[in-house]
Amino acid sequence: GKWSYNWEGPFMVNQVYSKNACVIKEVNSNIASKVINGKYLKYFHERSEY
Repeated sequence: GKWSYNWEGPFMVNQVYSKNACVIKEVNSNIASKVINGKYLKYFHERSEY
């Protein structure tokens, strides 16, 4: 909807296969969560604290 988030995460890329398939995992976990096409990934830029 209009007020929902467009992105989930942050995730870390754990492994990259051919054809741009990436295994991602949650930042605070060591368990790989899913395989996703790299074209759907977006870089995460951490905000500095004020």
